[in-house]
Amino acid sequence: METKLWSTLIGLSKTVDSNPKTEHTDTIIIDCLQHLRNHTVTQDLIDLVHEEKDKISPGCKTCTHPCGNTSDYDMSLINDKKKELMYQILNLSDINYIYRGLCYLGFDIDDSYIDELMEECKDK
Repeated sequence: METKLWSTLIGLSKTVDSNPKTEHTDTIIIDCLQHLRNHTVTQDLIDLVHEEKDKISPGCKTCTHPCGNTSDYDMSLINDKKKELMYQILNLSDINYIYRGLCYLGFDIDDSYIDELMEECKDK
């Protein structure tokens, strides 16, 4: 369940990267991270993230030619560097760094960018 929640959070963060978030998006993400820290993830949380994503970008749910920008992330693509970033995200309190970190998890980027972000995020 935890892997699925990470996958949906990455999809939600990428949705927010190109669409305005709602007044509930930040709270949903923070609550989900708390459940990940406590290992209390449920299907209801995953459904809640999907519902929020659908509110932010309703056309993506029914799109006949999905671009993948708002899709849940394929967690089999997570490498060791991204696993380090996941751990760091769990300990962040600055929502802007949380969004950046989640987006970085979903982007195909060089590990050096992740290193830079993790250094920048220290004490955030």
